[in-house]
Amino acid sequence: MFLFKSDTDLGNMNTSSNFLTNLPFVMKLKHTLLFSFLLFAIVIISPSCTSTDTGMRWTTFDKISSKKGQKMVFIELKTSWCGWCRRMENVTFDDPTVSKYMNKNFFNIQFDAESRKNINFLGKTYRFNSADGSRGRHSLAKALTEDSEKQGYPTVAFLDENYNLIQSIPGYIAAKDFEVIMHYFGDKEYETKTWAAFVKEYNVGNQGFSPTK
Repeated sequence: MFLFKSDTDLGNMNTSSNFLTNLPFVMKLKHTLLFSFLLFAIVIISPSCTSTDTGMRWTTFDKISSKKGQKMVFIELKTSWCGWCRRMENVTFDDPTVSKYMNKNFFNIQFDAESRKNINFLGKTYRFNSADGSRGRHSLAKALTEDSEKQGYPTVAFLDENYNLIQSIPGYIAAKDFEVIMHYFGDKEYETKTWAAFVKEYNVGNQGFSPTK
């Protein structure tokens, strides 16, 4: 590497035998640096490199409002201060088995239960209610958890293809446990089997269980 102190030194170097001797090395270094830059640019810009099939794909209520009847809906109710919500997102929802199945069979939505934003869904406007609890709560979050005896975050809710609430489940859920739950609702086993019967069938070495999707 050459260190130039001034323009005068640069002029002297250009006419020196050392510079001419090292010219092939300098040119090779320039080509190497140019190739490295171009490769870096391709990796950063290329869509195929920035998009992956791992992890949950999230959407919004607005985007699914016109897609009624196409897929079931999964909703994670969370808050900005909820540590277990972040853990569930980083561990459970990042599990390849979970994310692949959920992306295929559900519209997945994350919703801040303390959001101040009005939500228009199925012809109704839901708003934040500051008088609901010590911190306030969005009326949509309340509507999604009315069937649950326990209130807390995270809470997950499953809706059918017509966006009717099937059930909400409060608390952190590990990936292996969530896998059973997602098949219970996603494969519509809830329509013909009790939860206890399904879990028993699923847990028999998981050998007799054949998911339909």
